[in-house]
Amino acid sequence: MTVSTNAGEFEVQTRDELEALLRKSALNPYDDIWIGGEERYPCLAILVNGDQACIHYFLNDSGDMWQSAGDQEGDVLFAVHGEPPNPMPGSCVISLDKAVKCASQYFETRERPDCIDWNEL
Repeated sequence: MTVSTNAGEFEVQTRDELEALLRKSALNPYDDIWIGGEERYPCLAILVNGDQACIHYFLNDSGDMWQSAGDQEGDVLFAVHGEPPNPMPGSCVISLDKAVKCASQYFETRERPDCIDWNEL
């Protein structure tokens, strides 16, 4: 599975490698992580700020996409690769631990994880 972060592109072979890469990326002030396979879609995109994350699942390029449903108070800053940080509402922010669990499930199924609630966009 291919994982792109602000530090570059990586190939991971196991869920443990994926989790380690995600947790290492979370040590950066911000990271924009994309997880995919041989095809461009589906893919999972994770914005990380420390122990907080916002996930987007893209089924295809026709607009079928979902955003994590969260329960954080207030806005949380996230930055897309190379851009200044922007606030995201806490209603789409989940914990890093939940994001890692979602990425692990996606690694196994290549489908939208069912371990969190989603908002269709």
